Order: sequence, then C-alpha cells, then structure tokens
Amino acid sequence: MERYFSISEMASIHGVSRQTLIYYDKIELFQPVHIDENGYRFYAAEQIPFLREICFLKSIGIKLNDIKEHIGNRNLTSAISLLEYHHDLLQREIDSLQKAKMFIQQRLGKYSEASRFKSDLDQPVIEQFPERKVVFVPFANEICRKELHVTLMKAWHILSQHEMLPSDAFGTLILKDQLGTNQVFKGAGIFTALPLDDTVTEQLRILPAGQYACMYKYGMPYETQCLKELVQWIEEQGYRITGDVIDACLLDTTFYETEQNVDFCQLQIPVEKMV
Repeated sequence: MERYFSISEMASIHGVSRQTLIYYDKIELFQPVHIDENGYRFYAAEQIPFLREICFLKSIGIKLNDIKEHIGNRNLTSAISLLEYHHDLLQREIDSLQKAKMFIQQRLGKYSEASRFKSDLDQPVIEQFPERKVVFVPFANEICRKELHVTLMKAWHILSQHEMLPSDAFGTLILKDQLGTNQVFKGAGIFTALPLDDTVTEQLRILPAGQYACMYKYGMPYETQCLKELVQWIEEQGYRITGDVIDACLLDTTFYETEQNVDFCQLQIPVEKMV
C-alpha cells in the first residue's frame, strides 16, 4: 500500500478532517480508490487535484450537491458556468447585506437622536429638514392606540412588498387644514419614511424641505395638548404654518415599563416667517 495515501494522510495534505473524507465517501462525492479487508480507506496521488478542487469550491461557499454534479461532469464550460452562477449569487447576497447594514445604520441614527434630545422636552425650536419621501396610510377608524398599531403595520407591509424594512422615521401625519377644528384627526394617518430612494407609488407622499417648528414630547399622537402649545408658540413667534403636522415617533412603548404607555416623539410643523 506504499503507493497509496491513507485517509489521515489525504486529510492532512488538504487541511481537512478524517470525518470530512468519510462523509465525502458516504455521499459519493470523493471516494477512495481502495478499501482493504479491515475497512481502511486509501487514496491515489492522482486524486489530489480533485480533492483540491472540491476544497476550493467548498471554501467559496458552493454547496456540496452542486460540487458533486460539477465534478462528475467537469469541463471548462461547466467550470466557468458554476463560478459565474456562484458569483452572481454572492453579489445578490452582498447587496442584501449592504441593504441590511444601511437599515441598521438608519435605526441607530434614530435611536441616537432620541438619546441626545430626551433632555429637551417641551422646548420649541426651529429646525431645518431636507425633503423626505414617505408612505402615507390614512386611518380607517377613529384614532386610538389600536388604530395606530394596525395602520402602522399596513404602511410597513407596503415597504416589505418593495424589499424594504421600517428602519427609519415613522409617526402620525395630521392635516394642516384640520388644525383648530373639532375634527383635528380627520384625514390623518400613519407615515413611514422610505429607507431607500426607490420609488413606491402606493400612498407616496413628499414632506417638503424647509423650516419646521419642533418640540420633543412624551405622549400619544391623539393627545393634543403639546400640539396646541406648539401651534400657539408658532403664532407668538411670528410664524405661520405652511404644511401638515408630523408627529414623529423616536422611541415607542417597547422601551418603557407597561405603566408608561407613551411614545417619545417630536412634533414637526413646517413654518415660514410672516412678513
């Protein structure tokens, strides 16, 4: 048996375990050329290039079933086809991971903002915002906690249909024309920001760039006291409201004890200075 390699020697040459070669034999991927009367496996030197190729293909993530099919019908065309297919598969996985990384970064940014500004409660300020694209879904029923959650899931379902995650801002949109009426929430609904620039035609709405009167608060969107205070501050400062009210949720109730059933939010109302 001097002209053969034992299973341990073959495994050592390729940096794999004996158990790996036993498994490859079992699935008929790479089998010994000889098995003696004691059941010991032996391999020929001519087999080294085949196991070397199997190890390479496995190391780049190709499935054993695909390797088995390829090795059994190996030629230059099939080798190129296998690698091109796996290259495309890896590229799709890379794109998916890059997208997931971006979703995480957006969510981290959202939480970091909440952490920085929780001390600035109930203090109106003027901030500048860029244009934002959001999905808007109006409330189907009277606004309440249940309606908020159900409508938000409708909006998030739209994102999922476009392979996007709800990683960025979301909240309630209140129509400007309803302010000061006894039906403040008529036509209101949930918005969720588009985390990607992809165009979503369903319920797409543009939140315009510009100046916004803002105020951080603890509370639910259907509690209007903070909204009334911010609207009054806007008037006192010589501004006028130019668009719909955004009640952006920064930290939802999953962050708090059950008895503190409120969200940490920021009211954002587009304004311009009156001449």
